[in-house]
Amino acid sequence: MAGYPLGTSTMSYIYSHSAIDSLDLLSKQGFRRFELCIFPPHFWPAEKTAAERRDFFRQVQDRGLTITSLCFPLNDNNMNSVLPEIRKATLEMYKQVIDLAGEWKIPYVLVLPGAVHAYFRPPFEWLLDWFAEGLRMLADQAEAVGTQLLVENVQYTFLPTVKHIVEALNKIGDKRVGMNYDVANAVIAGCNPAEDLRLMMDRIKLVHVADVAMPDIRKVAIGNGKIDFKAIADTFRSINYSGPSMLEIVTDQERAEKFATSIVALKKMGWDLTA
Repeated sequence: MAGYPLGTSTMSYIYSHSAIDSLDLLSKQGFRRFELCIFPPHFWPAEKTAAERRDFFRQVQDRGLTITSLCFPLNDNNMNSVLPEIRKATLEMYKQVIDLAGEWKIPYVLVLPGAVHAYFRPPFEWLLDWFAEGLRMLADQAEAVGTQLLVENVQYTFLPTVKHIVEALNKIGDKRVGMNYDVANAVIAGCNPAEDLRLMMDRIKLVHVADVAMPDIRKVAIGNGKIDFKAIADTFRSINYSGPSMLEIVTDQERAEKFATSIVALKKMGWDLTA
């Protein structure tokens, strides 16, 4: 049986390296498949001319690399903000990322439910209505340019778990939207990845993998935290998941060593950089 395809996110390099420099560094460690973070100064479409965008993707292709997904991190976007101006600005930024995916023929664009106040949030129905409205608009845009939206579970948003996301997507009723499952975020939220993966198996297109260090809750190298990745590999097998996994360690310290440690650990459990 072929191994589970393994790539990596460029998240750990968004503040220190340009997108192409980060791809060069990570490809030296054996990665050929990537999730590119779309965020300044790493790479931001509005800062690039059409020629610069074409040249960047030509460089990616010339290196024999593949970009599977684009991620606009949850720093300055909130599709379900109470402020209409923030919702509008968020949709405009997502549209830039979606158009870039269409231009480069990238299969997936990640979409993140918006963050909410820790202890005094607006009514859930408001949040869901705003998120649904924005998601439908973005799904129309994605369909028009030939990419697909994937909603990701993030523990401090208004849809913190897979159960919440599945219920929301069922209410929204848009079958065009898939899911990216973040293993570490799920564990931080107190969920069981094996149960989550089965709950969302009909929508899952992509998986983020990182270990979780407690109690400070950091995404760390595989094997340096509490997550049982052998159980996750077994679950992949049981649900016939053969899509890509993206390593998403979040660190600016000893990055090469942490990526190398993770590659070795994941290879032993069935993940494969060449699949």
